Amino acid sequence: MHRSLNQHQWEKCFQLIDPKLRAEGRVSFPAYAEGLHEFMQAFGAVRPWHVRINLYLDGSKNKRDPRPFAYVYVIWQDAEHDFHMFRDRWVKADGRWYTRVVGLVPNRPASSQDPVSAKR
Repeated sequence: MHRSLNQHQWEKCFQLIDPKLRAEGRVSFPAYAEGLHEFMQAFGAVRPWHVRINLYLDGSKNKRDPRPFAYVYVIWQDAEHDFHMFRDRWVKADGRWYTRVVGLVPNRPASSQDPVSAKR
C-alpha cells in the first residue's frame, strides 16, 4: 500500500479498502483520492521504518464481523524525517487482506503555529 501511495496510484490504494466499506458507500473514490493527494502534499513520501502486525485469524468470536483480522502498526518517516505512526485494522476477505482505513488526514499545523517546528 505504501508503495502505491508514494507513487500516487490512488486507484490501487482504493482497491485495498475493505470491499464491505466500498459496497456500503462509506467512501467514494474522488473524495478518497483528494484526501490522499492532500496527505502527500503535507508529508511527502511515506518511508516505513518499522512494521508490527498482530494477527487474529479466528474472528469467529466477533459477532459483528467474523472475518480474520490484523492490527498493523507502521512507524514511518515523512519527507522532513519526522516520525509518525499508522495504526490500521485489516480484514481478510476472499483470500486477500484489506484495510479498514478509508482515508488519511494531513494533521500538520503550520510551522508558525507549531512550537516544536518553530524551534528547529
